[in-house]
Amino acid sequence: MSKNYIYAVATLIGTIIGAGIFSVPLVTSKAGLIPFYFLLAALVFIQYYLHQMYAEVVLSTKTEHRIPGYTEIYAGKKYKKIVSVICFLGGFGALLAYIILGGIFLHGLLGPFFGGTEFIYTMIMFSIGSIIVLFGIKTIACFEMFMTAFLLLVVALITLQSIGYIDVGNYTAINWKYSLLPYGLVFFSVGGQTAIPELCRLLKKEKKKLKSAIFWGTAIPAIITVIFVTVIVGVTGTKTSPDTLVGLKQVLPNGVIFFAMTFGFLSVMTSYLSYSQAVREIFWWDFKFNKYLAWVIASVIPAGLYVLGVHNLTKVVGITGSITGGMIGVIVIYLSFITQTKGQQRSVIKTGLKKGSALALACLFILGLLYSLIEAL
Repeated sequence: MSKNYIYAVATLIGTIIGAGIFSVPLVTSKAGLIPFYFLLAALVFIQYYLHQMYAEVVLSTKTEHRIPGYTEIYAGKKYKKIVSVICFLGGFGALLAYIILGGIFLHGLLGPFFGGTEFIYTMIMFSIGSIIVLFGIKTIACFEMFMTAFLLLVVALITLQSIGYIDVGNYTAINWKYSLLPYGLVFFSVGGQTAIPELCRLLKKEKKKLKSAIFWGTAIPAIITVIFVTVIVGVTGTKTSPDTLVGLKQVLPNGVIFFAMTFGFLSVMTSYLSYSQAVREIFWWDFKFNKYLAWVIASVIPAGLYVLGVHNLTKVVGITGSITGGMIGVIVIYLSFITQTKGQQRSVIKTGLKKGSALALACLFILGLLYSLIEAL
């Protein structure tokens, strides 16, 4: 098992485990465990398939791009503009969600010792993440590997220390009224498309290992999500808060809360790095901006939205999940389908996507998108 393989798996895990996982317990407490488990299982399988589709597109193209660039190559410039707007909405929305949560968690960790407002800690988190992104993919991958290893340890500690506080009375099997409520948030919480080009670059000399890296990088976050959400809902029940960890303060002792806040900060930071790099590369690779100007734009816009007062985490994650999981999913399906016949080179990953399957998946995403937007708005 090579170092780059471990980097690749860690990068995908770190990208997937982010803001979404902290928004899922609240909707699960309303919808019930059965809808959550069913939606998670279905959407993880779909996301795994989507990750392979995107990898097929990347490997079928000779030059490096993000989704807008691939759209220009295989569909034309006019579609690139539309896709770019969708990608920017999804990317900046995700980064804003990570900034909101990162500030909450860092304030919860360090505020009791050093004082200061949540705004200050949000700006600290944003600054650290932006500086790491400035140094590029290798720095991000190395950082992700160590952060992900620590992340897994912290999840285990939270689970072990919280089991004694679980009340089975907090669990609801199913509430039909809210049974589809988790869709957008779960889709957002298990998606990692932004990391796929990074995986392809990390494993460019070991392309045959890419499918395995995608599998484990998608499966491990799904297992962590099941454990984390089940434990949290069992502990907090109706007291589950929008960011999850604030609600835990009302139930668990300070020692467990410290580990929970650490988990929160680490998971948000790892996801922020991948998403920020992805947005930067859209400007850099697909629009030919100077790489430093691209970095400034990718960093400043989400931070600016936060400064302007956009702080509603549930709406930000819900709408972003709908966009990234719905519209971008449809775009990836189209690109994967078209590269099977128009790809510039042979890909080691071949999904064998058929027209019927592509249409069925696209319809599923569009219906989910409409439902999630209605719920979020």
